[in-house]
Amino acid sequence: MSPNAILIKVVDALDRCGIPYMVVGSFSSNAYGIERNTHDADLVLQVPPPTDKLIQELGPDFSLDRQLGFETVTMTQRQIASHRDPPFKIELFFLSDDPHDIQRFERRASGIIGGRNIFVATAEDVVITKLRWSKQGRRTKDIDDVRNVLAVQHGKLDMNYIRQWCQQHGTLELLETTLQSIPPLPPQLSDSN
Repeated sequence: MSPNAILIKVVDALDRCGIPYMVVGSFSSNAYGIERNTHDADLVLQVPPPTDKLIQELGPDFSLDRQLGFETVTMTQRQIASHRDPPFKIELFFLSDDPHDIQRFERRASGIIGGRNIFVATAEDVVITKLRWSKQGRRTKDIDDVRNVLAVQHGKLDMNYIRQWCQQHGTLELLETTLQSIPPLPPQLSDSN
């Protein structure tokens, strides 16, 4: 079973539990940028799920850690679901009271992953969040994801919105440096925007 198919099974289980969600992390940057392999999937849930019901809805191919954990990069509580075969981890983060976390959840959009419509963070919020995570966690893969989203979505992004949040998060210089590292577009592509 592919990571996309495993993610869809989790999303279906959350839908049956009535838990609003948003796909974030590598799956969200893959939706807007250049796809890369990932060893897990990250979702933000509006409210913590009823554990017993979620375990039932996920089925026997999954296990769910009943213990809540705290994730230091995102500074939020989380629960981990694991698919047994093939092994694949799904991190379920709970929506925090951080103003950007709240706004990005409100802005979530319908996107296609694995041929299915699911809720995913917007491209702008992927850029903002990954820059923030990179600063906090010193994660170069997040900068690569940001660069790819900025390049692929060139001319389609609300850069004022991105810059506003980057200014608040202290990542505006990192954003500008990343923008400058993107090679110029060929004339036929840059003229269309």
